[in-house]
Amino acid sequence: MVTNLTVNKSQILLVDDHRILLEGTASLLSGLEDYEVAATASSGKEAIALLKSQEFDILVTDYELPDFSGLDIIRVAHAINPDIKVIVLSMHDEPAVVRELLQANIDSFVLKNDAHSSLLRALEKVSAGKKYFSDEISEILVRQLNSPEEKSELSPRETEIIKLIVRDFSTKQIAEVLFISEKTVDTHRKNILRKTGCSSLVSLVNYAHAHHLA
Repeated sequence: MVTNLTVNKSQILLVDDHRILLEGTASLLSGLEDYEVAATASSGKEAIALLKSQEFDILVTDYELPDFSGLDIIRVAHAINPDIKVIVLSMHDEPAVVRELLQANIDSFVLKNDAHSSLLRALEKVSAGKKYFSDEISEILVRQLNSPEEKSELSPRETEIIKLIVRDFSTKQIAEVLFISEKTVDTHRKNILRKTGCSSLVSLVNYAHAHHLA
């Protein structure tokens, strides 16, 4: 007599607002024996609703979403299930972002430009109760250990955007001038405020003048 053994697969919630990346990652994980993509979400609102209605073992989420940040989703996930494992899959490698996510007690951080094997390695590690960070993220962590008080420097693109903000350019106008999307401009705005420690447009303008960016 043949007995069918049921394998309990780790249930994954996959969150990314880029449909192609979402489907590609889901396809990559679909062939794994020990894991199952139980649900996908393309917005923070959708992800939070899923977290409240289903049980997941692992959350794989982007950092930037159109309505909520990945950080918001992580906090909700931990509040609902303190044991959930969190893997951040993102293009953002700014030291301030890495520090912020570490403070949120994530289990892994993998950059989107890493090989697929990095995500598979992350799943393996976090399932075993360990942490996993891709090589570039590990280098950032080492630098922060050596200079914990070092502030994140503005990138050339962020400096460009500050100069345009001071000239009273709108998000739409900045996007048109720099040939980038409005969403990308919004992401840069958030990063600029975080890096400069500014909480308002007025304080950002003052910062720009003080640092000769205006």
